[in-house]
Amino acid sequence: MSATDIEPASALTLADRLTLKPAGPGRWRSLHGDANQNGRSYGGQLLGQALRAALMEAPEGRPPTMMQFLFLQGAMPDQPIAFDVQRLQDGKRFTSLHVRGAQGERTVLDAQVSCALPLPGPAHAEASPAPAGERPEDLPSLGDVPETLRERIALMGGYGRDCNAAIHFRIPEARRQLDGATAGGPFRYWMKVPQALGEDAHLHAAAFAYLSDWWLNFCILAPHLARAGERGMYISSLNHALWLHAPPRADRWLHVRAGCAHAANGRGLAIAQYHDEDGRHIATATQDCLVTYTD
Repeated sequence: MSATDIEPASALTLADRLTLKPAGPGRWRSLHGDANQNGRSYGGQLLGQALRAALMEAPEGRPPTMMQFLFLQGAMPDQPIAFDVQRLQDGKRFTSLHVRGAQGERTVLDAQVSCALPLPGPAHAEASPAPAGERPEDLPSLGDVPETLRERIALMGGYGRDCNAAIHFRIPEARRQLDGATAGGPFRYWMKVPQALGEDAHLHAAAFAYLSDWWLNFCILAPHLARAGERGMYISSLNHALWLHAPPRADRWLHVRAGCAHAANGRGLAIAQYHDEDGRHIATATQDCLVTYTD
């Protein structure tokens, strides 16, 4: 395989999709491209690969706590991405790293990652909003949602047409949450990586970053489902931020509660809370999106 070739990711596990190879000091190169519905690289894969590259250069014993990520230009899934990592700070408690991803002369992403020593301090957290006794494995997957309903929500930016073999995705109260007549309020779902990931904490963090982009911005569109199809819709991520409150286990079920804080002027802001099956609040994410009419 030459430097300009890259394998499609459709038949690969999520761990494989995040695999990088060394390409020089502080530089890593992607091996697999994961396409979205617009023919560009899936944003979650860019998030996961960038975090994976940063953690390759991070010191041991400092788990990642934050990533701020900018989608600068559409990345092409059939071309490798070179990730250049630079340490910005290496103090007694914190390490800060800068990641820039490029395809040739095109810079497609820019990110900053913080890693920190766990320290003693006050502790409290938002309780999990998942109802007691809810079992994600008993809930419908996207493929179980009636086709007529899927086709209707697909009119809102293409949602519902895509399934991802690297993600187990379950929707509680699917008809209520996806039906334009009854949809409203926060959007809840469960997700995890289908295959066991072992004990590599850095891989789990990168896999969680990959998961964090999946359906996150649907909450921006959900209040408008009743008008699906009236005008063409285009949605694309502009920036994404993750705060890791505890090391995630991406191969175990995670409950997501996502809500739209504001949508106007062609942009929308999604905010999500992630809890594990034990109800622990393990992460928070925000995503600023381009949400506009195609006409």
